[in-house]
Amino acid sequence: MDIKSPLPFETSDKAHANLFNRMVNTLVENDNALSQQIAGITNENLFILTGDQAIQDASVSGEEYPIGITLMAITESNDTGYPTRYGFVKNEKINEYRFVQYYYGNGNEAGSYFTSTGIWFRQWYIASGWTEWHKISGFLHTNIGTTGKQLLTKGEYQKVLFNRKIKDSHNNFDINNNRFICPENGMYLVNAGVYIESFQRYANFELSIYLNGKRYKNIAQQRQSPVSPSDTLSFSLGLYGAANVPANKGDYLEMYLYVGYDGDVSRYVSDNSGWYNYFDITEIGGRNFPRV
Repeated sequence: MDIKSPLPFETSDKAHANLFNRMVNTLVENDNALSQQIAGITNENLFILTGDQAIQDASVSGEEYPIGITLMAITESNDTGYPTRYGFVKNEKINEYRFVQYYYGNGNEAGSYFTSTGIWFRQWYIASGWTEWHKISGFLHTNIGTTGKQLLTKGEYQKVLFNRKIKDSHNNFDINNNRFICPENGMYLVNAGVYIESFQRYANFELSIYLNGKRYKNIAQQRQSPVSPSDTLSFSLGLYGAANVPANKGDYLEMYLYVGYDGDVSRYVSDNSGWYNYFDITEIGGRNFPRV
């Protein structure tokens, strides 16, 4: 950028004219020097940290990062604290008290790398260190059905045998154990339903979400007490409900069903399709906040 010098100021008062012109010349010289410095700055010099400057270990203190906006490429870092193996980091640091770090998954969704896409952020504060990673993009969705009928044991809580994958975006459902395994800390929205083959007798049915093998929330309950009891007339019903479940990485979610009824004729979870029997999980948040 060319900076043009202004025409000299002229007046009959030579002393004041020279003083003013020297001041203007100094400003022009400073502008030219600044222009030359700016022209020598490239994006690579300003933003990208490479080599030893690129911090591959996410546990490194925020004090080690330079002030300003910087970018770093991350490779093979799944064991060092970044959310995925490949990606890049943008650091926005004003000082030791105002520092936010964004992690961008590599974006390669070919083959086994499908889960590498996503965006996370965390913050640094000198007195408390790093926060947990907070996921803000790339959430998973899982929808699981059943196969065949499932015999229900009278008077017991029993796991619903969800074992047919309809959708499992990040491959987190274990069909051998009929459970969803949380890939990271966060909030999960669980929708579930079962259709039960029953009869015209008194019965009590309860559908519950279990977290790590313990009942977390009851999401549906149905009692029936027909006026004219019968062990031959069918009285089938559906149990459907939903709840938010905060969980940590490695926690697992399962659906359990309680069945109590009069008489000795067995009840079953039906073999209906996925719009009757389903276990649907959607990741909706990237942090599991502590309980009060």
